[in-house]
Amino acid sequence: MNDQKMFLILLIFYLVISLGLWIYKAVKQVKYKNDERWASIQLKANNAANLINWILVVVILIIQVFMDTTLTITVSRMVTYFLIFLGARNALELGATLIYDRIM
Repeated sequence: MNDQKMFLILLIFYLVISLGLWIYKAVKQVKYKNDERWASIQLKANNAANLINWILVVVILIIQVFMDTTLTITVSRMVTYFLIFLGARNALELGATLIYDRIM
């Protein structure tokens, strides 16, 4: 499978996940009337999703320290990586929101 097809599939998948997250949060906010429980669920899910930001920082730091060669990357490829990262973060936040909504 070539890279462009893989990126397209990932982008579509994460777009659906992101839309699902935003719709789920909007529906639950109206249902729970934005009470303290829902605010707590959103805060915990956001904290869980922010973990992936720290992982990204560590990976970039490791690449920066241990790679001797220069890396040339196009802007379009960088935007694609960013959108995939953002989608993965939204997927993690959706999963955490669903889990915390069930256990709290």
